[in-house]
Amino acid sequence: MHYYHIKIFLTIFLAAFLFHACEVPADGMYKKITLERKSSMPGTGRASAVAFAINGKGYVTLGRTLKKTDLWEYNPITDTWKEKKPFPGINRVKGIAAVVNNKAYVGLGFGGGAVIKSIFFTDFWSYDPLTDKWESLAGYPGKATDACVSFVIGTKIYVGAGYKHLTMDNAFWAYNTLNNAWEPLQPTPGEKRFGAVACSDGNKAFFGTGFRAINENDWWEYFPATDTWKQMKSMPDKGRVQGIALSVSNRFFVTTGRYFNGKLNGGKVLSDIYEYDPVTNRWYNRGGIPDGGRENAVSFVIDKKAYIGFGENDTTVLNDFWSFEP
Repeated sequence: MHYYHIKIFLTIFLAAFLFHACEVPADGMYKKITLERKSSMPGTGRASAVAFAINGKGYVTLGRTLKKTDLWEYNPITDTWKEKKPFPGINRVKGIAAVVNNKAYVGLGFGGGAVIKSIFFTDFWSYDPLTDKWESLAGYPGKATDACVSFVIGTKIYVGAGYKHLTMDNAFWAYNTLNNAWEPLQPTPGEKRFGAVACSDGNKAFFGTGFRAINENDWWEYFPATDTWKQMKSMPDKGRVQGIALSVSNRFFVTTGRYFNGKLNGGKVLSDIYEYDPVTNRWYNRGGIPDGGRENAVSFVIDKKAYIGFGENDTTVLNDFWSFEP
C-alpha cells in the first residue's frame, strides 16, 4: 500500500477510534445497574398509578386495580407497606403527583371508558402525611389532563402536555404552592404529545419522549428563570410512550414504556434503563429491570435510592417492586 494511502487509512481509523471512545463511559462511572427486589404492595398490582416520597417514606395511589383510590405507604427500612387515608376524589388513571415542602400534590388524569362516560379530571389535591389528611385545591386550568408530565423546581409544580378526546396538547402551566394559583407558561417544545416523561433534581429539569402520530425520542432542558427550552441530545432509541423519568443524586434516568408500533412492526414494552449526563449531553444504557418490559409503571426516590415497579405488559398488571443506587 502506498504511504499516502496508509496515512489516510490510519487517520480514518484513529478518528473512528476516538469517536467510539468518546461514546464509551469512563471505567467505573456507568456500570450496569444492579436492582434489588423489594416486597410487593398488597393486592394484585396496579398500572397507571401515581407515586411520591416524603420524609423517607414512599407512597402509591390511584391507577388501574380493584381498589383504585387506596393510598399505600412504603417503609424502606422495614420493607413493608401500610394503608393510609385514601384519595378523596374519583378513581382514575394517568394522573400526576409532585412533592413540595413535605406535602404531596395529586390530581388530573382520566376516568371512564367504553361503559362509563369519559372524564378528564382537572381537580387537584394536597396530602400531608403527618396528619394523614387531604385538601382540595384550585383545579388545573388546562384542557388535556390524561398522561401529562410534571416536575418541581422550588415551590412550583410544572405541568404540561397530555391528551383529551382524540387530541394532544402542548400547554404548560406552573402551580404556585404558596398562593394556590396556576400561571400559563410557554408551551412544551416540539410536537404536541401525551405519555411523555419529565424529571428534575430541583435545579435542572428535562422533558421528552411520548407519542403523537409516531413515537418521540427528543429531549429538552427547561429554564424556569426565562421560561425557555433548549433541545438536547435525543435518546438513542426509536422513542417510547408511558415510560418514567426520575432524578437520583442529581443524575437523570429514563426507563420502561412502550415502543408503540404494533407487534408485527417491532412494537413492544421496554425494560431498559438509560442515564442522561447533562455535563456531556450523552446517554448511557445502564441495563434493565429484571422482570421484563412494562409501561405505566411508577417510581420514587428515597435517600439516594430509586424505587421502580408495578405497571403492565402485554398480558397482565404487574406487582413487582425494585430499588437501585446509581
